[in-house]
Amino acid sequence: MKKIFVLALSFILVFGIFSCRKKGELPPTAKLEAELLKDTTEVTFIDSTTFSFDTIKEGDKIHHAFLLKNTGTKNLLIANAFGSCGCTVPEFPKDPVKPGDTATIKVTFNSTGKHDEQHKTVTLVCNTVKRNEMLYIVGFVKAKE
Repeated sequence: MKKIFVLALSFILVFGIFSCRKKGELPPTAKLEAELLKDTTEVTFIDSTTFSFDTIKEGDKIHHAFLLKNTGTKNLLIANAFGSCGCTVPEFPKDPVKPGDTATIKVTFNSTGKHDEQHKTVTLVCNTVKRNEMLYIVGFVKAKE
């Protein structure tokens, strides 16, 4: 009886998920994936992909802006940007970056609860050949006394 109930529940869930989508329409994530694969471009980071903040006190916040340039021939689409932990938060342009144009990726690192050497990453998911462009924030956080 239990197996029949689980099987029926599974069928209802699967049917419900697929019936919500219009026939022939791709889910939003698949559309984005297809768009990212269709027209790849190239990106160059103007200063560096690494920012070193030397030594700060625990609880301090560091803000840094990474400047990038679309050096390819197609629009640069940044689908997502995320930090390696909740303490590293990126802000990125939602609109396409045209060939030859520049854009800024703003990153905030919150050192609350952190101490000693810090190596944080920000991953940009975009339509470059590499698909994931990486940014790095490194430094030392002096613990509270």
